[in-house]
Amino acid sequence: MHSAIIYNPHSGHNQGQAAAEQLQNALLKRGDDVSLMPTKAPGSATDLAYHVKADLVVAIGGDGTIREVISGLAPRKQPPTLGIIPKGTVNNLAKTLHIPLTTRGAIANILSGAPRFVDIGHINDTYMVSTLTLGVLANAALSVTQREKQRFGPLVFLARGIRVLARHQHWQLRLESPHHQWDKDTQFVLIAMTNSVGGFTNFNPAAAPDDGMFHVFVAPKITWRRTILAIPYFITGNFSKLPGMTYFTTDQLKITTRKKLRSRIDGDPSVSLPLTGEVIKNHVQILTPAETIW
Repeated sequence: MHSAIIYNPHSGHNQGQAAAEQLQNALLKRGDDVSLMPTKAPGSATDLAYHVKADLVVAIGGDGTIREVISGLAPRKQPPTLGIIPKGTVNNLAKTLHIPLTTRGAIANILSGAPRFVDIGHINDTYMVSTLTLGVLANAALSVTQREKQRFGPLVFLARGIRVLARHQHWQLRLESPHHQWDKDTQFVLIAMTNSVGGFTNFNPAAAPDDGMFHVFVAPKITWRRTILAIPYFITGNFSKLPGMTYFTTDQLKITTRKKLRSRIDGDPSVSLPLTGEVIKNHVQILTPAETIW
């Protein structure tokens, strides 16, 4: 079997290279033909994944690197199976799929895990695997440095989000799906495909990685007081029940606005509005622990 390892050398406090070499040794012992493929610039993981001829492709990095690899696999008619060694700060997708966060555990999963279909989102000309944000949530993430992410972990996004919410920025957005239409001011939109957001794994208990749905949260205008009150809803998995929150699920979505507004997908700056998205099912398989239930 031919296995290709696509990795960000600088992920996980620059541990990407070491993890790739450990995995290479394990796969060689199994008898695989192994290719090491380090990324060199943003977007290179997508190009590598699209062109590589392999039975197994392993992505080593955070949610952004994994999304880039899936963006290369998704357009292929029969994409190879994907393995993951999580080396990011948040690791939403790995946590959702119960993939071990340690290198040793993740390698064991790649050697013995079972391939399972996982939904992906097709957004304009790119893809998403975990979350898409618009408005103040995206702006808050943009203000977080790599050093802060590595030092403080997911909590830095929550703290920065509270600070940005206090500025009371808002946008007039129009959201359209086959069964919903929403048109008014909001401070942020969050679209999730799993139950993990910002590293909090019980954020949205109703979501499953293969349920075929975008889970859409459209926030009301939030004052300082309501911002503080929102924190327990966020952490305890009741965000959809926050007073004033609009929540719905859909497999197709269009978002438009009169102002310029850029999204953030899986932690990275991405496409600007207008935005059209659809859920793609039963196309990409990821190795997960054989006993995993979701």
